[in-house]
Amino acid sequence: MDKGSIIEKLRKIELFQGIKDDDERLSKLAGIVSVRQCNAGEGIIAEGDAGSELYILNKGGVDVQKRTLDNDVFTIVTLTDTEDVFFGELALMDEELRSASVTANTHCELLVIKREDFNRLGEEDPWLGLSVTRAIGRALSRRLRKTDEDLITLFEALVGEVAESGNLEEPGQD
Repeated sequence: MDKGSIIEKLRKIELFQGIKDDDERLSKLAGIVSVRQCNAGEGIIAEGDAGSELYILNKGGVDVQKRTLDNDVFTIVTLTDTEDVFFGELALMDEELRSASVTANTHCELLVIKREDFNRLGEEDPWLGLSVTRAIGRALSRRLRKTDEDLITLFEALVGEVAESGNLEEPGQD
């Protein structure tokens, strides 16, 4: 994949919207991108492993999966290349363990940015680093708000189920 094609893909990715019209910065960013091919069924990220790379899905599709407390695997979401998606962005921010697994469900082509390279680029061009870091922060904020809404919905449903079963006293009844 040539640098021009990488730049065009980066322009479409939400994390890079702050620099999408800046050819020089996009070129710098493209300079730290590597390309990885994966076969269907191949694991890309394993939940609980240390991570140091952000992935952009250039071709193909992947399943994002979590394990339950019983160690069963369930798919949270399926992502495809038509969506201009990325995953693993937390690895650019910290050295914590991966929070989910990602498995290729077709042959995939991934654009990969390593934390070490991103940090170096951010030191060389602080505005570029800040722009991308802010975009990651915005994406995480949206996800956190969505998680909060989901937790409230689950809690209300649980309370409703318990109340219907007769195992929950109404407030003020002793």
